[in-house]
Amino acid sequence: MGNHKGITRNVGLATLALAFMTMSRDASAIERKGFIIGVGVGGGSMGCDGCKSTSGVAAAFHVGGMLTEKVALVLDSSGISRSEDGGTLSSVVAGPAVQFWHSPRVWVKGGVGGGFLQASYDKVTVTSDAGLGFMGGLGVDVLQKKKFTIDLQFRVTTAKIEGDRYNNVFGLVGFNFY
Repeated sequence: MGNHKGITRNVGLATLALAFMTMSRDASAIERKGFIIGVGVGGGSMGCDGCKSTSGVAAAFHVGGMLTEKVALVLDSSGISRSEDGGTLSSVVAGPAVQFWHSPRVWVKGGVGGGFLQASYDKVTVTSDAGLGFMGGLGVDVLQKKKFTIDLQFRVTTAKIEGDRYNNVFGLVGFNFY
């Protein structure tokens, strides 16, 4: 579990440092309105209560719309996947989320939905029943154009699946279109 805390701390500190560095720059060029869509790629850690955490490749996708200049309602899906010795384990949380821009470059996101696990080995795939899941995120835009941003994201998801709690912590580079 020590590795999990180290990754969380380092990604969080890097995100905060970039947020402070970019807040002083002019962000008036961005135009957030109407339809939005975005993807993110990165890495992180997944684990469960009473088990050892493991690292993996992380990804995210969202689609939705801007309700105001600072608030978006999106359908968000994010998760982590780990492949090793011919097998793959994936942990995903998906559902509606609200994203709020605290400043022109810094945002927070939170949502609720369903979480599930999927394990594959030797052409056999097993998917868990869905469980109640929650997600939270913090991001900072490091590049802004009129209808496009690149951001750094720190995300946390948790889901209660078949009686056990599963947690993901990850950092992503996001590509967003407005």
